[in-house]
Amino acid sequence: MIKITPYKISTQNIQIQKNEEKPQSSTSFCSAQTANQTQVEPPIEVSGNNPWDNPWENPLHSFRQNSWKNIGQFFGGASIPYPIPPNLSVVKLQETFLAPPWITDPTILKALGYLNDLEFSKKDIKCVQSQGAILPFSSGKDAVNFIKSANTRIKFGTLPSADINAQYDYENNFIKINDAYKNTKNPSEILAIAEAILHEVGHAKDWDEKSSIQEEIDCLALNALAHKSFNKKFPNVFNNADSLIMKNGATISADLLLDKDPRKSGLTERLKQKYGFLPIGDFNHPPSDLAFDVKTTHY
Repeated sequence: MIKITPYKISTQNIQIQKNEEKPQSSTSFCSAQTANQTQVEPPIEVSGNNPWDNPWENPLHSFRQNSWKNIGQFFGGASIPYPIPPNLSVVKLQETFLAPPWITDPTILKALGYLNDLEFSKKDIKCVQSQGAILPFSSGKDAVNFIKSANTRIKFGTLPSADINAQYDYENNFIKINDAYKNTKNPSEILAIAEAILHEVGHAKDWDEKSSIQEEIDCLALNALAHKSFNKKFPNVFNNADSLIMKNGATISADLLLDKDPRKSGLTERLKQKYGFLPIGDFNHPPSDLAFDVKTTHY
C-alpha cells in the first residue's frame, strides 16, 4: 500500500539508467530450488478434530480459562492481558505476546497474535532476496516488536476504496485496516489482516512519508513470505477464500513473487500497474533490477 502524505509524489527529474540487456537464464532461483529439490519435508501430523472447527467465537471470552496470562504485572499494570490464541494448528504459542496497551480491538489483537508467532521459510527468504527484495523484518515477531517500540497505532477505518486493504499514515503513525473486515470471524480474513499489518509496518520502519517501487517490492515480499508460512501452518485455510483482502492482497503477492517464471513477467506487470508512477527507489531502498524493469516499462 502507498503511504498517506500531504506531499505529491513526483517522478520528474528522475534519471533512469537502463543496463544492457542480459540473456535471460532458463530458470530462476525460485524455480531451481523446486526443480532440484530431492527431499520432501514430512507432513505435519494433526491430531484430534479439524483445527479450524469453530475456534472463532467471541475472541475475548471463548478461550479456555487457563489460556490467560496476567502479563500486566511485569510492567506495573501498564500493559493489558492477552489470551493465547486457540490451538488452530499443531504449533502452539509458548507464551502470550505483550499486547501494546493502545491496541484494544479484539480482531486486531488476534491478528497480531498470529503475526507474532510467524516464522519465514529460509528457502522462501532466499527466493525473494534473489529477486532484489530487502526484507524490513526477519520474522513476524520482529515486526510486532517494532510496533511496540514505535508506538504504532492500528485501527479499522474507512479507506478511499474497497480495493485498498490497508494504509499507513506517516504523520499520525497509525495503520488503518479497511473497516469492511472489522469484527470478522473468518479465519482466512484474520490471517490476511495480519499480513496487511506486516506490509504496512514495513513501510513504517523507514521513518519517512515517501514510498518507492523498491519499497513496495520489499513490503510485498513480506506478504509473500507470511502467506506461504500461514498456508503451511494452517493447511486449507485459504481454500475458496474470495474476499478482496485475499484476492487483491495476500494471495496475489505470494503467487507472483514465488512463482516459477524466471522472467517474472506477471509480477513486473502488476508492479507497473500499481506502483509504476512512484520513484524507483531511495537511500533506504536502493533499487533492484526488478525496480528498474518496472520503471522503464511504465508509460
